[in-house]
Amino acid sequence: MMVIKELDDHLRKGINDFRGMIIVSRNQVHSLEKLPGYVVLFDGEIKGLITYNMNEHDCEIVSLDSKVEGQGIGTTLIDLVIAKAREDGCKRVWLITSNDNIRAIRFYQKRGFNIKAVYENAITEARKIKPSIPLIGFDGIPVRHEIEFDYIL
Repeated sequence: MMVIKELDDHLRKGINDFRGMIIVSRNQVHSLEKLPGYVVLFDGEIKGLITYNMNEHDCEIVSLDSKVEGQGIGTTLIDLVIAKAREDGCKRVWLITSNDNIRAIRFYQKRGFNIKAVYENAITEARKIKPSIPLIGFDGIPVRHEIEFDYIL
């Protein structure tokens, strides 16, 4: 049975095993252990995770991960963050993905996000902060650029 919970200190302990704790987007380092978010649990095990960072008018989705495809986990998590952003008076929700992540590019566009900008060689620069970012990504595509998507509220 699928259970959705807001991130708390207990659930944060499982995040490091689920995915790394540091995300770099637009040259900003995000520590996932400090961000709000939601998890999807199946039988007590984390199967989906979203974290976000809100400021005055914008909400950045910092991470979105699902270990089970085709079950609506990613869509459910995005919908929760969009609802939270609306509730908090944000004007848009935005996120960054890498140029090699064709599945994510398709996923976000199907859910109403638009390509806002492409930042050439931004991931090449981000490797100076986080050297563990791979050089080659999905389908053998070199990982170099950040693609910004936004969803206007």
